[in-house]
Amino acid sequence: MRRAALILALCTRSLAAFAADAAAPAELSVRPLLCIVDSRQPVCDVRFLVAWQGIETGYYCVSTDSDEQPLRCWPDAREGSLEDDREFSEDFSYRLNRDEEPAPLASVTVEVLRMDSDDRRRNRRTRHVWDVL
Repeated sequence: MRRAALILALCTRSLAAFAADAAAPAELSVRPLLCIVDSRQPVCDVRFLVAWQGIETGYYCVSTDSDEQPLRCWPDAREGSLEDDREFSEDFSYRLNRDEEPAPLASVTVEVLRMDSDDRRRNRRTRHVWDVL
């Protein structure tokens, strides 16, 4: 009896999570999602592929949190894509909005990973215990 109740609870949660994902009004994908910088190259210069898909036809716009105006808008569309050439040194997000609504339908963050470190232990040579030279 306990086992059946546990299985029923797990199935109910899985179905609820699936229904929540299926009810998402739009999907936004961005490639690449990460840029690695160091002291030799402190700024990322990347071409992004941004694609989106909505569940119903409408007026959609893709923008970033660093730009005031949308990058591109699609009237009477259900899906779209664009290429965006960008130089940046800090994290930023792409957003998909519909009909100039303030809240985005979907958002994706592009991250900057810094490899240069002030930790001097990285620059020090490691030696084995039996290394006498």
